[in-house]
Amino acid sequence: MKKLFLLLICVILISGCAKEEVNTKEKVKRPEVKPEEVTKYEDKNNTPIGLYSLNGNTLTKYTTVTKKAVIEEDLGVFQVYPSNEDKITLNKGFGESYYDTFNNYKKDTNLKVGFNLKFHLSSTGEDVSYNILSPNDCMNRWEHFMNYLYDDYANRGKGFYSHIENNEYNSNTLFTAIKIQSSYQVGEVDSKILLTVFTYDTEDDFDENKEYRGNSKYTMTICLEGRKCE
Repeated sequence: MKKLFLLLICVILISGCAKEEVNTKEKVKRPEVKPEEVTKYEDKNNTPIGLYSLNGNTLTKYTTVTKKAVIEEDLGVFQVYPSNEDKITLNKGFGESYYDTFNNYKKDTNLKVGFNLKFHLSSTGEDVSYNILSPNDCMNRWEHFMNYLYDDYANRGKGFYSHIENNEYNSNTLFTAIKIQSSYQVGEVDSKILLTVFTYDTEDDFDENKEYRGNSKYTMTICLEGRKCE
């Protein structure tokens, strides 16, 4: 009898251990993760733009110029004009003509003019590229080139005015010319200089490396005597 009782207890214990385990965890529904939408850049600004020499009332487009690099001497004054033409005869003064022509494209947009300089340094092997969007940017690479910005747009009708200082720069400033001078370390530049002018209206016109990626641009070449200009 005692053996039978012990056997019964074992059967009860085994039955209790064999109960099916019930999963009491609730199923959590995770929100669907959609791939992040990337907005494709599209530039609708097709403003023509070029770099010109100004002689009297005639603008002639620059393609390539060769200059001797002498410290603190000009490599040139490069006039900006909203055109793709190789030669333009102005019916008015430069400032007035620029004002009238640029306004045909500017209209209600906040269109601005900027520049980019590219060159190579023998001392470090560096390929230099930097934008000039304000007078403050003229201090970039000051040891190689001294840059000065002008605004005939705001100073139209004036016989003489100086380059723009940063305290004079505002939302109405529009660059119409850039002057480039050789600086005290210009000897380190062993390549051609690429000078690009462009128009832009938002930060989207520049990629992650600050390179301009819009449609409205023009590039000319400045060769330094005695150095490679391929």
